[in-house]
Amino acid sequence: MSSDANLAPDVAEYVKSAIKVSKEWRLPDGRGDWRDAKATIVKKAAVIGGGTMGRGIAIACVLAGFETILVEQNEEALSACCKQLETTYTREMSLGRMSEQQRQRLNSPAFRKTTSFDGLAEVDLVIEAIFESMKLKKELMARLDAICKPDCIIASNTSSLDFDEMSSPLKNPGRLVGMHFFNPANVIKVIEIVYGSHTSKEAVATAFASTAAMGKLPILVANCPSFMFNRLLHVYLTQAMKLTYLYGMYPKDIDRILAQFGLQMGPMTMHDMNGIDVGARIKSEHGMELSSIERELIDRGRLGRKTGKGFYRYDSRGLKSDDPEVKAIIDRISAGQNTQQRHFAESDVISFLLYPMVNEGYLCLEDGIIASPQLIDLMFHFGFGWPRRHGGPMRWAERYEGLQKIGETMRAAHSAEPEELVYRLSDRLSSPLNSSKL
Repeated sequence: MSSDANLAPDVAEYVKSAIKVSKEWRLPDGRGDWRDAKATIVKKAAVIGGGTMGRGIAIACVLAGFETILVEQNEEALSACCKQLETTYTREMSLGRMSEQQRQRLNSPAFRKTTSFDGLAEVDLVIEAIFESMKLKKELMARLDAICKPDCIIASNTSSLDFDEMSSPLKNPGRLVGMHFFNPANVIKVIEIVYGSHTSKEAVATAFASTAAMGKLPILVANCPSFMFNRLLHVYLTQAMKLTYLYGMYPKDIDRILAQFGLQMGPMTMHDMNGIDVGARIKSEHGMELSSIERELIDRGRLGRKTGKGFYRYDSRGLKSDDPEVKAIIDRISAGQNTQQRHFAESDVISFLLYPMVNEGYLCLEDGIIASPQLIDLMFHFGFGWPRRHGGPMRWAERYEGLQKIGETMRAAHSAEPEELVYRLSDRLSSPLNSSKL
């Protein structure tokens, strides 16, 4: 994978350098690295789970040249899965992202859809994409361990669950590796490769090689709650939600400001796309309280795009519009919440959302979750729709905003809300020597 030729020369060079850094991965404590790890050759792959993510992953596997088995839990789910696959093929062709030749391969015997685990004994790579439940995933791990050959690599697409616990049913927990695809999985060109305490260098190497075969960019991160990308995304989306229930801002105004900044999708639209209930479930799993706006929307069945209403209302074509009901909820919840009600300038909204996210990036670096700020930028450049002129959030912070300014803003926020975790200052931003390195 190469950087985009249409980027400004300095950004193109930065992205090119970051891609080189991403390939030179290493596990901690001398457990192996890109130079001495041998990948399993993947000819046959299986994907467990035919939901939105599973379907996208299966498409990516087939188009990478792998003979692929997609396993669903029952015939009803399988029938729905097959219909959704055809809808996806038609959409991708209309957008120019899929050729007729690729569609023919997807409809060939190279792609088998089934409810049976028969055939999994022969696959080289299994990627699970079932419901985000530790209990269900551990049950699946035990079942796969009994069926799959010893050198088959097992990957999980979990976006938040602990890898070490998930690997516990495996006789060889070293063969479990994370392959966290971004949605839509067949389109977004980056995958978080997650290692746990037991993950082997061979499992990581296989995940890297498989990702490259899909035409995607693998980036290594350590096991931690929500992993690297979602840690930063959680801060960003949490701050965006605060603007509604603390400061009375409406979704369309928040999204408009971020669109003008250059993001391809605003945070409130992203909340609806991800599912408000999904974010709430992840919060609950990590012992976090739901905000007043989350509770209200969930109680009213406003779960996002999938239910036709969330922060926005969606018509039968999926087109969004403002909803007076949401405005009324925000007006009521935010009334009296902020005793020093402030009217945000657009630059205030940007700093309110993005400065804490950058700070979280530095905390991930300090926690050893990811090796380099360049890798964070790479993930957001290819996987988030960050403005192409910057090269990523960390480079934007250092080159365009200035770390001293961000540090001062974060310190003021921490003083005002000392119990708020998103304002826990990183060493990098608290240092007087916070000059640019990017």
